[in-house]
Amino acid sequence: MRRSLAALVGFALIPLLLLGSCASSLAGAAIPIEQVVSQLRPQTPLPIFIPDAVPGLDEVYVHTYGDENSYGVDFDYVEDCNGATACSYGGVWAQRYEGALSPAEIIGMSETIEPVSLTNGVDGQYANTCGAYCVATVMWQTDGVLYGVSIKNGEKAATVALANGAIAAGPRAARSLQPTP
Repeated sequence: MRRSLAALVGFALIPLLLLGSCASSLAGAAIPIEQVVSQLRPQTPLPIFIPDAVPGLDEVYVHTYGDENSYGVDFDYVEDCNGATACSYGGVWAQRYEGALSPAEIIGMSETIEPVSLTNGVDGQYANTCGAYCVATVMWQTDGVLYGVSIKNGEKAATVALANGAIAAGPRAARSLQPTP
């Protein structure tokens, strides 16, 4: 099933807007990379950019979803959260997107939209959108794919660190899916 960009971003942001915790540290919980990639790879052909850790958490649980044109990984506080509002910290997502990067159009009205320089010379956009709670988001485009990271009630520094971690790690491949020599 194809999701529109607005639906994907909206789906990723809805849980983030309702309940949250402020990211107070750039150190964080290790993400189970091989688990995430092995779950996503059969669902999506898109390059999977995921940081090694989630800032502000001591432990993270992940929930993945994907299709031919998109994917997402929710970072949750509890094991059976599955991205639900009360227990979701934030996440990463990607969507095929050929347009120009325009956070105001992508995520709607925002109190703060500003350009950010990310690792490896990547240009991105930082947006802070507030409803019941605020959501800090950093987005960037590479090869026709729009990538984003969001933290519920997140601080700019933590959100940029999450994006930089995903970019610095590069596209992920599960070791368990690669043939052994």
